[in-house]
Amino acid sequence: MAEANDRKQQLEKDLRSLAANLPALRDIAAKKASVVARQLGHGSYTAAPIPLNLGAWQLLQDIKKFARQLAKVLGFALSFDAEFILKGSLQHLDDLLARHDAGSICKIAREACKRLDRQLEPPEDKVLIGYCTEPTCGSELWCNDQDIESGWTVCPSCGKTLNVREIQQIRMLALASAGTQGTAAELSKLLASCGLRVRRKTISEWKRRGIVHQAGQQNNKPVYLLWDIWRAMNRKTSSIGSDI
Repeated sequence: MAEANDRKQQLEKDLRSLAANLPALRDIAAKKASVVARQLGHGSYTAAPIPLNLGAWQLLQDIKKFARQLAKVLGFALSFDAEFILKGSLQHLDDLLARHDAGSICKIAREACKRLDRQLEPPEDKVLIGYCTEPTCGSELWCNDQDIESGWTVCPSCGKTLNVREIQQIRMLALASAGTQGTAAELSKLLASCGLRVRRKTISEWKRRGIVHQAGQQNNKPVYLLWDIWRAMNRKTSSIGSDI
């Protein structure tokens, strides 16, 4: 009985925390680079703004997905916003804990709260480089400069040893597949949020030397594809230090 009460109290605490702190997370995730007009054939279209805090943006999507799942099992309208669903779920804790997947619901809520705490109060001197590639894990990987320079990090959840560069490349591939692009300053900030440091002046110098080419222009400033910058950073491992 005591264990059941503890479980209920923890779930209540987690759902209440998610609902209360979601507005702050939205503000963090909403910080984006300006919109870039891209040419396509004879016309043009507007690319989605670049999230400058990818971790917060991804967590926001995950919490929204969790809220939609709760809405489905509790019979709430899917049109309700995440905060309303999370608050409403507090009135149905017994129903949630009586389900066969109650353990999964509690685990998702607990993990989301931990991730939210890290976004609101990021670990000192650490950045979110990506996520664990272990299929049953997927935990966030926060690394400091020493971890990044060593090239290896250990997942705090499953204990798997991971190659930092491979984790970063997976993230770059995901962004590049969406056609992410921006000015030198915007891409410098985006890369820094993934633990990849390249100065705006360096990107401009790469353009002058023909290492990268602009994909367009925004407010009279050159725009580059993220993938081209990533490739430039990795063209010669031995020369990266002298360029960045």
